[in-house]
Amino acid sequence: MIKEILIIIVSVFLLGCADSASRITIDKADIISKKKTSNLKYTCARGAKLSVNFTTTNNGSDKNIAIINDYGKQAIVLPNKEVTSGFLYSNGKYTLRGDGNQATWTVGRMAPFQCSIGDKFIHQDKIK
Repeated sequence: MIKEILIIIVSVFLLGCADSASRITIDKADIISKKKTSNLKYTCARGAKLSVNFTTTNNGSDKNIAIINDYGKQAIVLPNKEVTSGFLYSNGKYTLRGDGNQATWTVGRMAPFQCSIGDKFIHQDKIK
């Protein structure tokens, strides 16, 4: 009986660790180099607003990332992916893809939000 209770406790502990290990965290000291950071405000369809910091990590790897603010309670860090034109930042669940003043914001399997830079949403053709 004690052995089974111990197995259950250890299993619950390991499941809790697995959830926290899958989250992306980044130390603010690892990001920054003011000259490599730009902030853009996007207004999207369905009333969504995004504040996006495009920056480079300063931890030796110099990777480009986008930090999404104002969407949920915590900032979302998206690594840069290579594309032939425009930009693409994605961590699998969240994706920001764009070109020029237009972008598409996708969350999981939800339909993508069309976005444009500024305080007003300006609808244009979908980003491909």
